[in-house]
Amino acid sequence: ASTHDTILFFTDKGRVFALKAYEVPEVSRQAKGQAIINLINVEPKEEIQAVLTTASDLSSASEYLVLATQNGLVKKTKLAAFKNIRSSGIIAIHLTSQDRLIWVKQTSGNHHLMLVSRAGKAIRFHEKDVRPSGRNTKGVKGLRLKKDDRVIGMAAFPETPPPTSGRKKVFLDILVVTQKGLGKRTSVSEFPVHKRAGSGVKVAEVTGKTGPVSAAIPVDQRIQQVVITSKKAQVIKLPLKNIKRLHRASQGVILMRFTHPDDIVAAVTTISTEQTAP
Repeated sequence: ASTHDTILFFTDKGRVFALKAYEVPEVSRQAKGQAIINLINVEPKEEIQAVLTTASDLSSASEYLVLATQNGLVKKTKLAAFKNIRSSGIIAIHLTSQDRLIWVKQTSGNHHLMLVSRAGKAIRFHEKDVRPSGRNTKGVKGLRLKKDDRVIGMAAFPETPPPTSGRKKVFLDILVVTQKGLGKRTSVSEFPVHKRAGSGVKVAEVTGKTGPVSAAIPVDQRIQQVVITSKKAQVIKLPLKNIKRLHRASQGVILMRFTHPDDIVAAVTTISTEQTAP
């Protein structure tokens, strides 16, 4: 990123803050870094959920930002609507007190969107099913959830996958990791395109053995490794190629064995190039 690019910080309360890249102190890889509260005016207990880098001038931007909440709402807003952001932040999405903003993705207006729930449900729908709206508006229903369920993952990807380049096979999978350490990846082609606001289809077989779904992230041919972390700070790093591709209604295989009773809390990916993961 250029030092003149703009970095957008989105919080769980639906607010967005902006910094120029050069305003973030540059330190060595080994340094502790600076607390984000020293750079932007987040409130106590307000959490940063998404960080996006954009061009310095957004006035003519044609792209969109798609926002998703844990209660299954989605909203699409023109990126240009975020061109003037005060130091105190501005509203990116209007939320009820029972909901939280969790994901923000930049899209072209022609992407497919996928939401995945803790109970193992997933819905795939076209971005065009979500009408653009202004910043200070509520979202619309993306995934219909049962009581006590919540969205734990979101993906946004092109309607048509890019052509294969060279010898590297192009693919796009959804990687699912459950609370008890089981996981798998499933091709997005196994998920039919529906209208938004449906109940979705199975992304995994959720049982007492698996526990609920803890993480669901898109992975493609650029991804090299997956890092999985547990609540008690146990960490494992796995090559993506070693994680089996299985049908969407299957449980998955053991990815992490716990030394003590524990739960998976997060999974992230590392890429083999300087490109951005999906």
